[in-house]
Amino acid sequence: MLKYLPFVVVSIIAIPLTIYQWTLLDWIWGANTPALQCAYLLEKEIPYEFGDWVGVDDPVDPQVLDVAGADGYISRTYTNKNTNQRVSIWFIVGHFRQVSRHTPNFCYRASGFDQIGPSPTHKFEISGLPTSKFRTAKFVMVDGSQQRYERVFWAWWKPEKLAEGQTGEDVSIAWSAPEDPRIDFGYCRALYKLYFTSGTTAEESAPESVCLEFATEFLPIVNERLRESGIVMANEQLPADAEQVLKRMQETNKSGADNAEPESIEVEETEEAVAA
Repeated sequence: MLKYLPFVVVSIIAIPLTIYQWTLLDWIWGANTPALQCAYLLEKEIPYEFGDWVGVDDPVDPQVLDVAGADGYISRTYTNKNTNQRVSIWFIVGHFRQVSRHTPNFCYRASGFDQIGPSPTHKFEISGLPTSKFRTAKFVMVDGSQQRYERVFWAWWKPEKLAEGQTGEDVSIAWSAPEDPRIDFGYCRALYKLYFTSGTTAEESAPESVCLEFATEFLPIVNERLRESGIVMANEQLPADAEQVLKRMQETNKSGADNAEPESIEVEETEEAVAA
């Protein structure tokens, strides 16, 4: 009888731990309500227009959304109506187990790009906001004699449920890009990931990217609109119009024909445009 004792002891310890891990990792079928609450917030609160920037949604392959683990997402290209410069964003929220993976330094290579140099972190220091750190890399795709360069910045933010007595006013969003996000963000059911992408040149450095100019205007909006995430995550019921809002989000990017790349916006002949 004693020979079975080690197996009994291991079973007593292992089974509860396994169940606990499944619960933490949300490996139980069913909706990820905290992420859906944040998805609703993302879809409702991120504007198409601000300052000189005008956004148009981009098509997304459903398989990409599935692999990315995106319960909520925005794939959008913003064009500056004064300079015609463009910045694309990929802004998603979902369970950490997928959102923490699939970074540009892997995905771009799979799409035919080569990475140029390492992917260091770059500080985004914006007045009124805590310092954020985005990882960045430059990529090139060679097609015959043509070379296409792109610069990408990416980072994550993990919303936390607020302590008793706290409100959204107590939250400031600081984005970060750790070496291994699975360790830093492990076991969270709602994790945001944000990319800024723009065309670049072989010579242009990260501090010269138009993404920084865009982020200076965009990140304060994100901070203002999404700091309620910790509050909505605690709600067990989605808002009354959630089904309609999330359905609109799902339909927004499914047709490439209906969401073609925006035409160039005519540059306004102003002193600002000339200076740019």
